[in-house]
Amino acid sequence: MQTGHKYPNYFTVDSSPWGVSFGHWTVRWWRWALNIPTSKNPLVDQTGDNAYVNQRKDVWFLAGKPADCQHTVPNRQCNVPAGTSILFPIINCEANKLEYPELDKNGLIDNVINHMELIRRKECIIDGNMVPVQHIPSDPEIFQIQINSENIFGIPKGGSTIASADGYWVFLKPLELGEHVIKFYGSCSAGARFSGSKYVLNVY
Repeated sequence: MQTGHKYPNYFTVDSSPWGVSFGHWTVRWWRWALNIPTSKNPLVDQTGDNAYVNQRKDVWFLAGKPADCQHTVPNRQCNVPAGTSILFPIINCEANKLEYPELDKNGLIDNVINHMELIRRKECIIDGNMVPVQHIPSDPEIFQIQINSENIFGIPKGGSTIASADGYWVFLKPLELGEHVIKFYGSCSAGARFSGSKYVLNVY
């Protein structure tokens, strides 16, 4: 499908969008995703109604869905201010000390590496064009994170902890005004679990 929009510009692995490393932006994404309660969390929202929760002015965060055995993905719609960059994971993984209390820092890193090796599918289509996906580990490898007590992964109590993360990401430079369709899909657990989403974005 062609929409008349030009091919989207995107940041690459060695970029420093808005003066911050790509890897550290992924850390900021995780802090955003895990500190929003389930009732308002964009990762489990099916329509896009919660896409606006805790967004930044410089970079908007989009989300897939927590990986599960269902091939279907959410269909979301939202408005994004012009001049805003957009970051989202095609598929990613994270391990933290609250969820894995038996693991030390090296164990958290190894846990993430092991999960990354099981990723199979990772693709992104924007306005009918395939967009390259970037493999980006967290920067730093171990980082502090605050997990909401009503988090989407059912981690008891929540709280402050350390984590490690990795994933495949797309980081878009500001899109043209108008409507854009973003579709992304990923699979992990050797292809048994699926993530992703479809967004219709109105850049205004």
